[in-house]
Amino acid sequence: MFAQQVTFNQVKEQYETFEYEKVIQLSNSLFKQGKISDSLKIEIYLMRVVSFYSLGDELSTQSSFREILKINRNFIPDRSRTSPRLISIFESVKTDYLKTLLPESELIDSLQNRFPTEISMKGLMLKNVFVPGWGQVSSGNHLKGYLLTAASTINLGAMIYYIFDTNKKENDYLNETNKNLIASKYGLFNKSYKVRNGLIVSYIIIWVYSQIDLLLFDSSNNQVESLNENKLSIYNSVRDIRLDLKIPITF
Repeated sequence: MFAQQVTFNQVKEQYETFEYEKVIQLSNSLFKQGKISDSLKIEIYLMRVVSFYSLGDELSTQSSFREILKINRNFIPDRSRTSPRLISIFESVKTDYLKTLLPESELIDSLQNRFPTEISMKGLMLKNVFVPGWGQVSSGNHLKGYLLTAASTINLGAMIYYIFDTNKKENDYLNETNKNLIASKYGLFNKSYKVRNGLIVSYIIIWVYSQIDLLLFDSSNNQVESLNENKLSIYNSVRDIRLDLKIPITF
């Protein structure tokens, strides 16, 4: 009597219900069956990475990453789907793994091209200057990038409209000669003026947030190092970037 065959979908179903021990057991059986494509192997090993890590087995987590690299040494994990801690483990495993394969000159080139950080930050920041969120989209953070792009575009459009509307209503108010209409014309101008200023402030906030988010890239790797004398220092361990902000407010 033949043993029941294990399928990839069975492993995935257990993974999606957080049955990590079953994921490991079923994937072991699936590997023994053989005849699995490289792409499916990588998907299975990624599920094993999360499963082992969730169960507190970091050595097996590293081993699973190493198996992925044996299939594809240029593999890059999806940062939007992978926790920063697992990214850090993968970086360490890849560095060690490549040292065993490549001459020093090739190793340097490989390490320079291993993650989204290899994308020119100057290019990403230039894109973000013109369209907030464009840099995030280009760096692979699509959801946040599209949200920022949509918010900034809508805000900018509304801001431009109210700039012209405020100028028009101001001229209408200044040129009004009928005393009975002056107050109402001023009210319309004042309302448009306040909305315009609010939109300008909100656009500046979106723009600044977008630049800081892109620069620091992963907020989970940011560490607040000091907050004294109205100075806030933030350090990002992944990008090795420090941001110092002077806050003109007395706490």
